[in-house]
Amino acid sequence: MSNLVEKEFGSVKVIENRNYQWSIVDLEGNVIVPFGKYDWIDGFDHGLARVNKVDAGSKKWGIINMDGEEVLPVEYDSVWNFYGKNRNSTTIEKDGNQTTAYFCDLNPDLYDEDAAFDCEEDDYRYGTHYGDFAGSYAQDEMGYSDDVIYDAFEGDPDMYWNID
Repeated sequence: MSNLVEKEFGSVKVIENRNYQWSIVDLEGNVIVPFGKYDWIDGFDHGLARVNKVDAGSKKWGIINMDGEEVLPVEYDSVWNFYGKNRNSTTIEKDGNQTTAYFCDLNPDLYDEDAAFDCEEDDYRYGTHYGDFAGSYAQDEMGYSDDVIYDAFEGDPDMYWNID
């Protein structure tokens, strides 16, 4: 029986089976996260993936690394999508409070140990920290860079909504 979803991310595969259960295996087929541990697993970006689990009717979110370790416990009301967004952080929400989780804090193995940088600044190794349009939907959610917003949207990120 084939799987519904099977996507490769570097050295691991994220799999959804026909029972709508999710798992992660390495390329040799060794189980990293067994089916059913999480109700959903996103794709990996920066070596991290969002996961969620429904417990007592309440959906909770967290983030795992490629070893299946929870680097952000599954206890958050929301973890904003970062897969494919070219971002260095994501917004997390718990009990009505929002904060920022930086990927270099959650997955320090991805970063050059010799590089002296603050992961909140522009010298972030994977991706770019945008400043001019931070907080706009076009940038934070859709991942458009400052350059694209200046060129394609004439410096107005709200023009994103005019795309047909």
